[in-house]
Amino acid sequence: MLLSRASLVLWDFDGPVCGLFAGLRAPAIAAELRAMAAAGLPHWSKPDDPHDPLAVLRRAHSAFPSDPDGLVAALRKRLEELETEAAATAEPTPGAFGLMEELLSAGKQLVIATNNSEAAARAYLELHGIEKYFGAVVGRHDDPRLMKPHPYCLERLLAETGTAAADGLMIGDSPADALAAAALDVPFVGYGTGPAKLLRLAEAGAEYFVGDLAALTEAVGD
Repeated sequence: MLLSRASLVLWDFDGPVCGLFAGLRAPAIAAELRAMAAAGLPHWSKPDDPHDPLAVLRRAHSAFPSDPDGLVAALRKRLEELETEAAATAEPTPGAFGLMEELLSAGKQLVIATNNSEAAARAYLELHGIEKYFGAVVGRHDDPRLMKPHPYCLERLLAETGTAAADGLMIGDSPADALAAAALDVPFVGYGTGPAKLLRLAEAGAEYFVGDLAALTEAVGD
């Protein structure tokens, strides 16, 4: 079993750890960012998914990568503020705490690799008293091009922990997670709560899936 071989478990944050936008909804955040972008960027066009805050940030950066007026930096700062606010009402993913505890009991090291801000992830961990579970958190880089599916955050965590890719395991819920893991040959388990999400993970190359983290908890040590 993948879990038994892994010494380092890399968690995506929004999805496997919690539902970050359970209270403060992602479409509302994206709408605020789109309004900021439209007010400051000439010839602004909506991203393919206008309800995804990360897609808005990516589109703004691609339009003005040099950010001469500082608008992209302002968008990035505002998104971090809103994500951190959302962390206060985020809902724990069912089974996540139990899986974390089982992995730690089995001697695994846990880290977080997320496209959300490090500040938001740490705020959530501290709120729920689980910051001690995770040895490191790598959040969104200032350059959106280094967000997953780019493997930057996974590379950093493997290097910081001195872990070979084959000894890691990524738990993620998006095609970007699957692609980032595949780029480094890090074993990957997809988490999804519905057939549509699982299908998208499969289309991104994921081979292993769970719809309930309790299934992984039962598999620790197998």
